[in-house]
Amino acid sequence: MSVHALIHVLLDEADLIDELRDAVVEQRETVKSGDYVAMQDLMKHIQDIFFHVQTQEAQRMRLADSAAKEFGCEPRLSALSQVIPEEERALFKGAGERLGHCIFALKSEMAILSSLIEQNERFGAMLLSEWRRLDTGFMRSGGLDFRG
Repeated sequence: MSVHALIHVLLDEADLIDELRDAVVEQRETVKSGDYVAMQDLMKHIQDIFFHVQTQEAQRMRLADSAAKEFGCEPRLSALSQVIPEEERALFKGAGERLGHCIFALKSEMAILSSLIEQNERFGAMLLSEWRRLDTGFMRSGGLDFRG
C-alpha cells in the first residue's frame, strides 16, 4: 500500500469538497436572487460533484483500511499518522488536516444555506397568510369603492 496514494486521494477529496462548497455558496446567492433556472442548473452540478465526492471517499476508506491492516492500527488519520514512515508523515498529516478544514467549511456553508432557506420559507408563509387575510377582508367588504 502506498501512503502517497492515500495522500493523493485525501487531497483530491479536499479539492472536490472545496468545489462543492463553492457551488453551495453560489446556490445561496441564487436563492437570494430567485433565479429558478440557475438554481436547477446548480442543483444538478451539486449532485454531480457530490457523486464524485462519494466515489473519492470510498476510495479513501479502502486505502485507509488497507494501510491500517498493513501497519496494524485503526483506519483513522490520528492512528495512521503515528505509524507511517517519518518521511511521509508531514505530508499525510497536512493532507488530512486540509480535508478536515474543507469539510468544516462545507458544513458551515450548508448551515448558512439551510438557515436562509428556512427563513425564506417562514417569510413566504407569513406573506401568504397576510395576503389571504387581506383578500378575505377585501371580499367581505364588497371591495373598494373608487367612485368620487
